[in-house]
Amino acid sequence: MPDRDKQRSIGVQRHRVTRDQDCSLGVISFENLERIDYQAKILDLSVIGIGIESPKRIPPGIIWFRKCVSGQKYGTLVWCKEIGGAYRAGIQFLTLSREEEDYITRQIEEGHPNEPVSDPDHIVSQLIDVIKKEREHSAGQSR
Repeated sequence: MPDRDKQRSIGVQRHRVTRDQDCSLGVISFENLERIDYQAKILDLSVIGIGIESPKRIPPGIIWFRKCVSGQKYGTLVWCKEIGGAYRAGIQFLTLSREEEDYITRQIEEGHPNEPVSDPDHIVSQLIDVIKKEREHSAGQSR
């Protein structure tokens, strides 16, 4: 996690999930732009993201939640590591415009699991712009 992201998460109140809360999510992998579906258990929540546990390693990429999590539909995988035979991961929420959400939703719905998404260059460039804007906004607030 870059230092700026680490600084952003310092002091963020995390709330442990006390009853089992499953989460169905999809990932557009940064490595090969393949769409992969996962089942995970939510471990904790904060205003900037969630902590999850999955039986499989989740690759770095853009996350979309089948059902909103804390009012959020999208995120990016910040870290993933194996702990005690399961994989724990941190997902940072992303805020997208309505047009960006609609576009990505159409791309996901038209695609098939374990295949690259159609028009990946456009999706990736849009999401990189969103991530950059959020980081610039966060940096501006911390000054």
